[in-house]
Amino acid sequence: MIQRQFVPLRVSAEAEHCHSVFMKEHFIRLMDPNKPKGRTLFILNVPPYVTKQSLEKFFQQYGPVEFVTFAEKPGRDETEKWHENLTDFSNVKPPFKFKVAYVVFKKNTSLGRALEASAINLFSDTTKESFIESGMQLWHTQYQEEILDIEQTQKRIDEYMAAYDERERLALEAAKNSAADADGWITVGKQGRSSGFEQKESILNKLEEKIEKGKKKKELTNFYTFQIRESKMKNILELRKKFEEDKKKIELIKQTRRFKPF
Repeated sequence: MIQRQFVPLRVSAEAEHCHSVFMKEHFIRLMDPNKPKGRTLFILNVPPYVTKQSLEKFFQQYGPVEFVTFAEKPGRDETEKWHENLTDFSNVKPPFKFKVAYVVFKKNTSLGRALEASAINLFSDTTKESFIESGMQLWHTQYQEEILDIEQTQKRIDEYMAAYDERERLALEAAKNSAADADGWITVGKQGRSSGFEQKESILNKLEEKIEKGKKKKELTNFYTFQIRESKMKNILELRKKFEEDKKKIELIKQTRRFKPF
């Protein structure tokens, strides 16, 4: 039987009124490797101001936490949608709205102990200091985050480019050896048995012409009523155009043959 319960969520020890959340063991029919069965805690109706760090600090008392992730609503692909615009070197911030949280523990026993919690207190039991910043402290942190640390940013850029170069090197080696990647795809290069064709402009143009000819062969002309009607209108327009051109030619011939004694 899956254990579930409503528990109060407190941000400070002095709070008389608090928010309540629903939590249970995460379980769905289609298993998600990022939310393993028996180690994932599902929390519903999480307030916007709650952070991953604050939840991780609280649940660490029940066992080591592997990671905490958010989603807008329950669902297999909702976590990816929450993070789809949050990329490196981007100013996009997570949505500030109510959400669901997934707390993944490293051990199965930690989940059972976490479900026995009578409340989620996001503050220190000893110092009573809140895990969530608010007021002037929050504004100061947000302002500091907008100021780039040049050394730290350069370090992140170097690490990102190093990882990118390594991926490109592995892809090039795989192309030379015709080795399949993790998804089973084989990269086609200009070397080896599967060298493919050289992508010159002339070759690409020939391929495009061949594709265009194939499309024209498949098209049915004068088959539908609207095609017949359009074809007749086109012929009439061409005849009128040719008639006007012939009139101009006849007029020009008359002018050249006109008798001029002087």
